[in-house]
Amino acid sequence: MVEIITHGVQLIAAHRFPAKPEHLFSRESSSGTTTSKESRRLNLSSSSALKGRYRLDLTLKGNAGSAARTSHGRSFKGAGAQDKVMLSFCGPTNQGDLYHNGEPELQAKVEFTLGVGKKLGRVGWERLEVYEGGGSETDRRGKTGRSAAFSAYRLIDPKVGLSEDDHHSRQTILIFAQQDTANFLSRLPDGTPLGGLTLPGTHESCALYGYPISQCQQPSTPILQQLRDGIRFLDVRLRVVGGELLMYHGPRPQRSTLTILLSAIHDFLSTHPGETLILCIKQETPPWHPHFSSLLYKAFKPFLDRWFLEERIPTLGEVRGKGILLSRFDRSADAEKGDWEWEEGMGIHPSRWPDSREEGFEWDCAGTTVRTQDWYRVHTFLQIPEKLEAIITHLDPTIMPSSSTSDNNANTPFTLSYTSASYFPLSLPTIIAKGFGYPSWNFGVEGINIRFCRYLLGLIRDGKRIRATVAMDFYRQSNGGGLSVGDGNDLADLLVLMNVVGVELADRLTAESLAEKGG
Repeated sequence: MVEIITHGVQLIAAHRFPAKPEHLFSRESSSGTTTSKESRRLNLSSSSALKGRYRLDLTLKGNAGSAARTSHGRSFKGAGAQDKVMLSFCGPTNQGDLYHNGEPELQAKVEFTLGVGKKLGRVGWERLEVYEGGGSETDRRGKTGRSAAFSAYRLIDPKVGLSEDDHHSRQTILIFAQQDTANFLSRLPDGTPLGGLTLPGTHESCALYGYPISQCQQPSTPILQQLRDGIRFLDVRLRVVGGELLMYHGPRPQRSTLTILLSAIHDFLSTHPGETLILCIKQETPPWHPHFSSLLYKAFKPFLDRWFLEERIPTLGEVRGKGILLSRFDRSADAEKGDWEWEEGMGIHPSRWPDSREEGFEWDCAGTTVRTQDWYRVHTFLQIPEKLEAIITHLDPTIMPSSSTSDNNANTPFTLSYTSASYFPLSLPTIIAKGFGYPSWNFGVEGINIRFCRYLLGLIRDGKRIRATVAMDFYRQSNGGGLSVGDGNDLADLLVLMNVVGVELADRLTAESLAEKGG
C-alpha cells in the first residue's frame, strides 16, 4: 500500500524504472511477446477533500493486463520489488508561486525502491535524497544535485511483512518544502497561546563537552546554531564560581558564561524580531550559592525590556522579539539592600518540580495548567522503550488535527516534555538519545531520537500534530546505525513543520497496492 503526502509542493508526474530488462512490463503483439525497455509514466490521483494526499496508480497507459516477474520467479502484477519509482514535483518561487510563465519552478525529484528490505522494515522510516533538476542530461533521471529546498521521507507500516521482495507493504512517501526554521514563528498568528505551539527544544543546551557523562549536545550546535535550526526552548544550568555565573553540567564546566549566552540570544532576537524563545535556568548544585538569584537578576537587569517576566503563560504576539524566562530557582532577599529582587516577576515559575517522576506532574500558572514530563532516572538502556512510552503518553492529550486551531485559547495547557535521560553507567545521555551498535541488523539498540522521529512521521501521515515543547539531547543525530535513515535536522524540522502543515484530517485515502494495481 502506497500513498504520497505533500506540503508546500505540487506533484507533477511519477515514473517507474524497472531494475532489469527481464523485469519490465511485457505485452502481447501479433509477432509474440515483446519487452519495453523504457520507463513508464504512472497515474497520480488525488482528492480535493484531502489536500496534499495522493495515491499512486501503477496501471500503465495502454498496457492493461501486463505483468512482471522478479528474479526469484514470483509473479507480481505490474511491478518488481527492485523497480524504482521517481516522483517529480515543484515548489514555490521566492514570490510563493508554484509556476512562473506557465512553467513549474524549483523542479525536483525523489526516488525509492518498491521493495521493503529487512533493515528498512525494522527501522520503519528513512530520509530520501531529493535532487533538483528539470531534465538535465546528467543521467536518465535528470538529477542535478541534492536539494536544500525540500525534504522527503519514506515511512513503513511496522505491521507489514519484512521480506526482501515485499512491495505489498503500506508505504507513505512524505515530501515537504523545507521550512525557514530561523523564522517559523513569525508566520503564526499573534493570538496563538504558548501552549498551542509545537516548539523544538534542547536539554542541557550548553552541555557541549564532557563526553560521555556530561555532554548532551554536539559541539557543532552552539546556541546560535540551535536557534537557527528552530530550537525555541533552551535549558541551562549555572554555577557561581568566583562571583561569575558559569555554564556547568554536573561536575563539568562548559566553557561558557551567562553573559555569552545572553549576548547570543539578544543578537538572534534582534535580527529575528518575529521570534521568541523560552530560557529555563536552574542552579547546578552542589555547592549551593545563597545569592544565586541576586546574581542572576543583576545579569538580567540591563536587558529587562527584552524579557517577558510576568508569571503567566503569554500569547505569541506578546513575546515577539523577547525571551521568556522559566525560573527553576527561588527568589531570595538581598540582605545588603533589604529588598526583593525580581520585582517584575520571575517569568514561568514552577510551584513544584518533583524529581524524575515517570508519569509527569502538573501545576497551575496564573490559571493555565502546565504539564511537565522529566523522567530522567532511566537506569538502563533496556528501559528506552519505557521512556519513549512515557513521552508519548504525556504528549497524547495534546494531539489534534493538524489543520485545527479550535482548541487554541488562553487556557490551552502548556506542555513540556523531556526526551532526555541519564543514569551511570548503563544509560548515559549519548546511549539514550542515539542508541548504539547496528539495530537495523538486529545487533544494537535504537535510541530515543530515531524512535521519536518515527512517531512524528506517523502523526503527520495521519493528519495529526502535537502541541508541546519538546526538550531533546543530540537533536541533530537521529540515525539508527547500519542504515542511513536520518541525518541533519530531522527532529527539529518535523516539530517545526507541525506548526504549519495543513493536512486535513478526514477519511484518509486508502492507496492501492502497487503490485495489485500494476499493469
